[in-house]
Amino acid sequence: MATETFRYPRRFKTMTAVSGVVFAALAIMLLMWLDIGPVRHTELFVAIMLTVGTSLAWCVTMFRRADDEVVLDESSIAYRVPGRPTLILSWPEITRVRARDVLQRLDLSDVTGTRRIVLAYQMENFARLRQIIRERTTPATTTGSPQRVFAKSLGAILLPLHWPVVFVIVAAWFWRHGSSPLALLFGIAWGVWVVLSPPWRVRLLDDAVAVDWLAWSRTISYGDVVAVRIKELKDIPDKETTGGVATVMIETTRGDVIKLAGFKDGSFALYRALDEASKLGRSRV
Repeated sequence: MATETFRYPRRFKTMTAVSGVVFAALAIMLLMWLDIGPVRHTELFVAIMLTVGTSLAWCVTMFRRADDEVVLDESSIAYRVPGRPTLILSWPEITRVRARDVLQRLDLSDVTGTRRIVLAYQMENFARLRQIIRERTTPATTTGSPQRVFAKSLGAILLPLHWPVVFVIVAAWFWRHGSSPLALLFGIAWGVWVVLSPPWRVRLLDDAVAVDWLAWSRTISYGDVVAVRIKELKDIPDKETTGGVATVMIETTRGDVIKLAGFKDGSFALYRALDEASKLGRSRV
């Protein structure tokens, strides 16, 4: 294996710096607003400040990481930070690989958990980086049987409801003041669709994979699985500066693609288990 180096895009540092300045200015403006008069809706003000503060913290963190780089070779992975000692983990030392999809990063650690490398989805050619890690690392051995059920947490199921809920609240206010209830009904239907449309559980059976939605289920024979892939899907197609939603995709012989995202154990574990199970299942057919 030839040595490969992965870095953040050139525009990434500028993007985080500009965004950080914008969020800092917004936070200052909101705090100055307190001098003008009392806040009528305290809970709304606190929610806005938490959102701005979290976004600012992310910008500062990623700005500090923008010059970091990752170097991979036949024997190890090295994480280089300018002005600091290089952290090197040999491939056999890596005992845990966990995708933290909400934070858009991949965590690699040794058996003690004290030596850890964090790889952000925003790095250039991250798909290639993840594939090498997939090929070079071995899942941690477990005393029991391999994990065969992957599910979303209740929070992950309900999180996409935030925009429909906001829409319903606004529509309900207008309805109470004489407007048509159609907007309110649309908001309710939108919320139901948001909850029911994505799968919430995957079960690896002996001869098939079962994908469960809240209202129905589908069983796919391993022989009908063409491929299992993982990719960052983005609402805004800006590949240079933004990470995406890590999504595991099952391609079937029917020509459709089942997209799986937001699972509790992370996309990397789900992808590895699905890929291995489907390959083993197809070999038996």
